[in-house]
Amino acid sequence: MLGNTDLCSPLILVLASLLVQAKLPLRQELISLSPNSLRSSSDGQVFLAELYVAHCESCSSLRLNYLAAILEDRSDANVTVGTIDCIKYANFCSELNITKYPTVGIFKRRGEQYRLLYGSPDLLTLMKVLGLQHDGGMVESRELRDERICNPGRVFALEPGTFTRTLSHGQFLVKFYSPTCFHCRVLAPAWIELATRLQSYDLCVGELDCTIAVAICNNFEIKHVPTIAWFRNGEKVQVYSGPRDLSYLKEFALDMLHGTYRNRYSYSTGSIKERNDVFLILAFTIYIFVL
Repeated sequence: MLGNTDLCSPLILVLASLLVQAKLPLRQELISLSPNSLRSSSDGQVFLAELYVAHCESCSSLRLNYLAAILEDRSDANVTVGTIDCIKYANFCSELNITKYPTVGIFKRRGEQYRLLYGSPDLLTLMKVLGLQHDGGMVESRELRDERICNPGRVFALEPGTFTRTLSHGQFLVKFYSPTCFHCRVLAPAWIELATRLQSYDLCVGELDCTIAVAICNNFEIKHVPTIAWFRNGEKVQVYSGPRDLSYLKEFALDMLHGTYRNRYSYSTGSIKERNDVFLILAFTIYIFVL
């Protein structure tokens, strides 16, 4: 039986620390990457980078260190793990619209294709995103899926880091939403069905979470959610103001595609208020005469 728990506790912590270090072959430092590191790489090279700032207390490279140690065991993994200092390379991080730290970025094709994960994703999430399988220390490399491809018939989940580049070419019907918004949740089934019904057209039906893309939503003057807008070659050309019914949404999309759109639902909250005011005045007048 242990007599003095105060003395044993530090000893247990030391032993546990030594055990962890023996089990996990972590590297002391990661490679410091720069935007030029991405641009000067080969097309097949994949980068896993932790984008951080020096004063961020939650920016820890433990998971990336562990993943780097695993990837070192296989030369065919072709994944470079490192860090990017967002203070030193502020313009680069600003172009990616990074507003939270830490952020993990997966870059390929000289940085032209990328995906951002906010917070500190666990090891399994990182392996899944990279398209790698981890089984007893063995890693098999697969081609990283192009996250910017909009699959016909499916709602495309847009991300802050790729939003501008993704919408720069083509036509997009975008729903700006919030996960906690009741009306957004009500609209969700119709939005999924809309993507299915429009799969044969040259159109991408997407959605953007304004809780993680605050800057983008502010830039496009999204005052409330859900807001539905039509984009053409990166520009917001029309905001939908009609009923959130599947048939009306489809009709709006087809009209925009064919260039026959006429805003039949141009009334605003102000015009509704004016109508209500007129109705109240009329009702009050009738009430006075009746008395």
